[in-house]
Amino acid sequence: MAINYNALGKETPWVETIVTQQKIDALCDALEDYNPLFRDPTVAAGTAYGGIIAPPTFINLFRERKSELLLSELEVDLPRLLHGEQDITYYAPVRPGDRVLHRIKVVDVGKKKSKTYGQLDHFTVLITVKGLDGRKLVEATQLFFVRED
Repeated sequence: MAINYNALGKETPWVETIVTQQKIDALCDALEDYNPLFRDPTVAAGTAYGGIIAPPTFINLFRERKSELLLSELEVDLPRLLHGEQDITYYAPVRPGDRVLHRIKVVDVGKKKSKTYGQLDHFTVLITVKGLDGRKLVEATQLFFVRED
């Protein structure tokens, strides 16, 4: 099943989200990450960040409308997805209480040869998170492969 190469450049609308300590805690619990920078306000206040920040992988929680984009534009069969790689760039800390906007955009599509699976379709999405004031906070690219039967 090939992906729809015409999906290149398609994007979700901007979605507003409020970052909460509860969401940070849930991610940290799932990862068994007990770093006080993400959980303890007293310890975090004494750091260069001056308070609690979200962990680096927090951007993975920004997925509203991602499946819709993959299904409607790329025409991907979700069970066939293989996660390739991910690159995250933080421009400013994301903190509990922040109101942010995020969008997901298809920035690359193509084919690659795999030793295990043969020829695979692939695509890359760019996740952008910004403050309500337009200040860029985080960008991440995620590469996915789509395996055949």
